[in-house]
Amino acid sequence: MRVAARIIEQLHHLSLSQALTALNAPSHLHQTHAHLIVSGLTSHPFTAARLLACAALSPSVSDLPYAKTIFLHTHDPTPFMFNTIIMASSKTLDSITFYVCMLHAGHFPDNFTFPSLIKSSSASPTSLLGTQLHGHVVKFGLERDVFVVNNMIAMYSSFRELGTARKVFDESFSLVDVVSWTTLITGLANSGQIDDARKMFDLMPLKNTVSWNAMISGYARSGRISEARNLFDEMPERDAASWSAMVSGYSQGGMCNEALELFKEMVSGDKMIPNEAALVSAVSACAQLRALEEGRWLHRYIKEKKIWINVTLGTVLLDMYGKCGSISEAARVFKSMPERNVYSWNSMIAGLALNGCGKESLSLFWIMRFVGPSPNAITFLGLLSGCSHSGLINEGQWLFSLMTQVYGIKPQLEHYGCMVDLLGRAGLVKEALDFVETMPMKPHPELWGALVGACRIHGEVELGEELGKHLIGLEPHHGGRYALLSNIFAAAQRWDDAAMVRDLVKGRKVLKNPGNSVVET
Repeated sequence: MRVAARIIEQLHHLSLSQALTALNAPSHLHQTHAHLIVSGLTSHPFTAARLLACAALSPSVSDLPYAKTIFLHTHDPTPFMFNTIIMASSKTLDSITFYVCMLHAGHFPDNFTFPSLIKSSSASPTSLLGTQLHGHVVKFGLERDVFVVNNMIAMYSSFRELGTARKVFDESFSLVDVVSWTTLITGLANSGQIDDARKMFDLMPLKNTVSWNAMISGYARSGRISEARNLFDEMPERDAASWSAMVSGYSQGGMCNEALELFKEMVSGDKMIPNEAALVSAVSACAQLRALEEGRWLHRYIKEKKIWINVTLGTVLLDMYGKCGSISEAARVFKSMPERNVYSWNSMIAGLALNGCGKESLSLFWIMRFVGPSPNAITFLGLLSGCSHSGLINEGQWLFSLMTQVYGIKPQLEHYGCMVDLLGRAGLVKEALDFVETMPMKPHPELWGALVGACRIHGEVELGEELGKHLIGLEPHHGGRYALLSNIFAAAQRWDDAAMVRDLVKGRKVLKNPGNSVVET
C-alpha cells in the first residue's frame, strides 16, 4: 500500500515530467491501474489523465496499446487526454482518428495538438492530409505558433514541396527560430537543392550545431565532400553527429582511408564517443578497403567501450569480416547476435559464398527458412553466387526455381548473370546460351562477357568467336572485350586472327583498362 501511495503521489506531481517517472516497470503500470480502479480514483479526471500520460509517454513503461485501452474506457476524455493519445500515436495515422473524435466531442485543438498531427501526416502517401491540417491550423488561429510552423515546414519538405515550405517560412518570418531555419535547410538539402540550402545557411542570423550538421550532411550526400570538410573544419563546436556526418560522407563517397583517419582522430584521447552511424561507416570503410586489421581494431574498440552491438552494427561487422576473408570471425559475430534481420542472414550467406563455402551457405539458408526471416532477392543472389563459385549446378538450378516459383521473387539481371556464370563455369555453354535467350529482359554486356569467357575456358571456339564479335559490337570502346576474343583465338592457335584483333584495337584507338589492386599495408 505504501508503494501504491507513493506512486499515486508522484503521479499527482505538479510537473508532468516528474509524474512520468512515477512508474519504473511495466508491471507497475498494471498494478497502479488496478489500484486506481479498486479505489475509485479512475473517475478523477486529473488522476486518469496522468495515468494515461505514463502509459503513453513514459520512457520506462510506455505501452501504446494499453494506453489506447485506458483512453477508450475513459468517460468524457479531457483535451489533455486527447492531446496525449494523439502525441503517442504520432508515428501512425491513428492520431487522425483520435483528432476527429476530439472534434466530435466538442473540444478545440490547441498548439499541443497540431505538431503531432502534422508529424503523423508524413505517413500519408501524399501531402493532401497535411494540407487539410494546415487549413485547420489557420481555422483555429494557430498559424502564429512557432512549433506548429516548424512542423508544417518539415511536413511539406518531406513531400518535396519546397515552394510551399518556403512560403510557410516566409509568412512566419517574424517568429521563426533556429529550428525553422534548420528544418528548411535540411529539406532543401535532402531534395538536392544544395546551393539553395547553402544560401539559407549563410543568411541564418544564429546557427547551432544541428544547423552545421544539416549542411555538412547535405554536402556529403550530394558528393561534394571537399565542401563538407571545409564546413566541418570551420565549425565552432562539434558533437558526435558532426563527426559522424563527415565520416559517413567519406565512407559513402569511397574515400575510405579518409573516413578511417577522421574516425581515429575523433576517438583519440577519448575526445568523442562515436554514435552508431559513425561506427557503422567506419566498419564499412574497412570492408571496402578489405582492411582486416583495421576492422579488428574497431571491433576491439567497440568491446572495450562496452558499446551495444545492435542488429545494424552486428551486421556490418560480420559483413566486414566476410569481405576481408575471415569467415570464422564473421560466423562468431553472427552467432553472438541476439537479434538478426534479413540483412544479417544475407551478409552471412554472402560471406560464405564469397569465401568458397557454397555448401555451408546452403546449410545456413536451410536454417533461415525455418527460424529466420523470409528470404529476399539479395538472399538468392548470394546463394547463386556461392553455387557458381563452388560448382553446385543442381543446387543452383533448384534455388532459381525456388526463388521464382515458391517465393515469387522476380529475377533481376544479376540473378540471370549468376546462373549463366554457373552453367558456363561447368562447361554447359550451350545451355547457358539457351538460358540467356529465354531471359525476359535484354542481356547486359557483362553477361555476354561471362559467356565468352566460358567459351575460352572450355574450348568452344566457334561459339566464342560469334559471341565475342557480338560483344565487341555492343561495347566497341571496351578494351577487355577485344582481349577476350584475342585470347580465344590464341588458345586455338589461330595466331593470325589474334593479331587481327590486336590490330583492330590499335586502329580504333581503344584504351586498355588499367589493372588495380587493393593491398592492406
